[in-house]
Amino acid sequence: MEHQSLLEKSILTTICYFDIFDYPLTLVEIWKWLFMKDWNPQEKVDLTALHKILDQSAYLKKNIDSRSGFYFLKGRQKTVEIRKERYNIAEVKFRKAQKIIRLLRLIPFVKMIAICNTLAISNSRRRADIDLFIITKHNRVWQTRFWTTGFLKLFGLRPLPNKTQDTFCASFFIDENNLNLNKIAIKDDVYLPYWISQVYPIYDEGIYKKFVQENQWVRDELQNSLFVRPTARRKVNAVPLIKQVLSPFCRLLPEQIFKHFQLKIMPARLKALANKDSRVIIQDHMLKFHDIDRRDEFKKLFYQKLADTSNE
Repeated sequence: MEHQSLLEKSILTTICYFDIFDYPLTLVEIWKWLFMKDWNPQEKVDLTALHKILDQSAYLKKNIDSRSGFYFLKGRQKTVEIRKERYNIAEVKFRKAQKIIRLLRLIPFVKMIAICNTLAISNSRRRADIDLFIITKHNRVWQTRFWTTGFLKLFGLRPLPNKTQDTFCASFFIDENNLNLNKIAIKDDVYLPYWISQVYPIYDEGIYKKFVQENQWVRDELQNSLFVRPTARRKVNAVPLIKQVLSPFCRLLPEQIFKHFQLKIMPARLKALANKDSRVIIQDHMLKFHDIDRRDEFKKLFYQKLADTSNE
């Protein structure tokens, strides 16, 4: 009974987390993203056991409903239609992202371009931008960011205060030798393990597998996480020949020139926040410009929702 109780709590915890994003879960998704922070690593749960307890548990039936194959908190059935609508929106955004990523992949030092945040799980709002997470060759984050943001700005694809829909936010770069993101976790970070496990690689030169290996620590909470296996229709293939031609030209100027130029034109608010916490990180192996980092907000919402649900 103790194990069953732990499973019940884990299921409710998982559904509470995704409810923050109006995202009901299928049975397989509950299993894949099951929050297992307090579990013994040797304990496992399969889909059969999960389905059985969802079907029979009075505790879960008191807090959870299901419809059309999705599970959600009581009174939140509207999230099923929200998820379906956002999936269709996301399909359009993925196709737009592929077109731009086909061009960005030509930047010689790009090793991976991934979709991140809510679009990665096809849960995007219509007016949302498209968030990119980019992995570069060692010691090439500054030059890669220069060419990436320059291209996006040239074609009017960067977000503006009055224009965000289908623009591209390239605000997170790391190099291939600094893939472990545990160092940017905040205290009791609920969001980051899910974020890492949901990053969706559109263009990948084989570095995603290493990224997964370097971030196995997320399994401390998400033991069943399968990370992402991109479908063929969402992938963009490599173009090694063109990159080999362009690479010598991009190496003519040293990395420090790109760094100096970008620091010179960088907004003062970003430089003021740099390296004070994990919101804005300006280093030679990582560039992260999330001056509005909502992880603390999501954590508070999550624990409040969990407390409210448990007390009902």
